[in-house]
Amino acid sequence: MKRPVKYIAIIMAAALAMSACSKTPAETAPESVPAAPETSETEVTETEVIETEAEETEASEETEITYVPIEDPDITPPEGYNLIWHDEFDGDELDASSWAQEYHRPGWVNNELQTYVQDGENIFVEDGDLVIQPMTGTNDNGRAFYTSGRINTYHLHAFRYGRVEARIRVPEGQGFLPAFWMMSDDESYGTWPKSGEIDIMEILGSDTDTLYGTLHYGNPHMQNQGIYDLPSGDFASEYHVFAIEWEPGEIRWYCDDVMYYSTSYWYSAMDGQEPNEYPAPFDQPFYIILNVAVGGNWPGDPSEDTPFDERAQMRVDYVRVFRMDSYDENVTCPDAPDPANGEGS
Repeated sequence: MKRPVKYIAIIMAAALAMSACSKTPAETAPESVPAAPETSETEVTETEVIETEAEETEASEETEITYVPIEDPDITPPEGYNLIWHDEFDGDELDASSWAQEYHRPGWVNNELQTYVQDGENIFVEDGDLVIQPMTGTNDNGRAFYTSGRINTYHLHAFRYGRVEARIRVPEGQGFLPAFWMMSDDESYGTWPKSGEIDIMEILGSDTDTLYGTLHYGNPHMQNQGIYDLPSGDFASEYHVFAIEWEPGEIRWYCDDVMYYSTSYWYSAMDGQEPNEYPAPFDQPFYIILNVAVGGNWPGDPSEDTPFDERAQMRVDYVRVFRMDSYDENVTCPDAPDPANGEGS
């Protein structure tokens, strides 16, 4: 895979970009940008995830969500933020009131090889960590099969703006793709990618010193992406904190409190209709997802040397969500990116 240019947004072509924030329908553009790798869920729609169907109509008026600050003597919120939800994984099992386990067959998205199962061997809590453990075996025909885990907070905990962070150690090995990410809780603007996706962390198991943070949106699909190369060490042998700070007109990505990428340009449009008012689609509640994919279009298949022992584990120390008391929602869409400056393709 050819690595995308460091710190550059992968955004839409200029002609489409100039129209996206206006009330003029976007023109046809390619389904994806070849220079960027596919993310872990590039072909997924929420109808597949939750087996419901959302009508592609104008977003309904949002019900106001009340976020109640939490006082925890062991957690110091970043300046200007209040802690509003967290899971430290300190119990003996996954908290079913906060997390749902998903089941999906192989090939469900991106030609991935794993079956996502609801199994205590693939998803468990141990020594203060959530553990997602990919596993392999051989079927009656002598062919390898793979299982893994995927959990989410869909309709249990959803958040609109704030700082979302997790402390994670990722798996190492060809074919692994761990992810910490967010999707729309109600698909207010239609199915993927119209209602958006925020990938907070994706790291290839074959390249564990490089981090990808990606925003998916648009109709057709577009994405913006930041890349961070760890100065020393790697993400598989140490825990690191991955975070976004999400505001009405900007989303910023962090690794260990180092901001490595930010973007303010995106759009939302439904079939045959004018673009929705900015900052749609990132003005609605999103829920959290954690998973480890095995194989697929981006990471490729596991090799004979891919380990399926403890080195395959994604270990999550905590997930925390912070929020400011208020946000200025009087924001406007920025100017379209200029391909002459290396943005857009």
